[in-house]
Amino acid sequence: MRANVLQQGGDRISGGRVEVKTERDRTDACARVSWRTLLPVTVLVAVAIAQVTLARTAGLSPWKGGGFGMFSTTDDAGRRHVLIFVSAADRSEEMAIVPSLEDAARRAAVLPGDTELSRLARRVVDREARYQRPIDTVRIEAWRIDYAPGTLAATTRLLREFVYRVDAAAAPRR
Repeated sequence: MRANVLQQGGDRISGGRVEVKTERDRTDACARVSWRTLLPVTVLVAVAIAQVTLARTAGLSPWKGGGFGMFSTTDDAGRRHVLIFVSAADRSEEMAIVPSLEDAARRAAVLPGDTELSRLARRVVDREARYQRPIDTVRIEAWRIDYAPGTLAATTRLLREFVYRVDAAAAPRR
């Protein structure tokens, strides 16, 4: 019987010999898994857990923060919006979202948490102060569009209402 059936270098196997690994060799290889191999997996799992947690608890759009839910829902940034209401002693009105507030409003709609909503409210206060229009309260509503499963009829649903009270003693941020 021939010991070496393959020709030298045949089938791109160096030396033409088939390498046979024992069970012990496989176990040793698994034990020697490099941290470089585990790092991407760990980061991916951590991002997935954070994104799912924020989507379930903080109102984060499943399309953001890693996007692990982007193909399972229509709840993306285009189906979310905020409404801004300002009030003072002499006025109470809904405020249009001007270009200087669009980015902060988009961020607040996607993740309607205290941080983003406060940031948007402070920008509204700063803007109104630049135009010498005093305000006492900024109320922000974050909305999303839902679709009925059977009919696909669109309805809006309030995700969060946030009230920011302006401290009269505090100077507006610049």
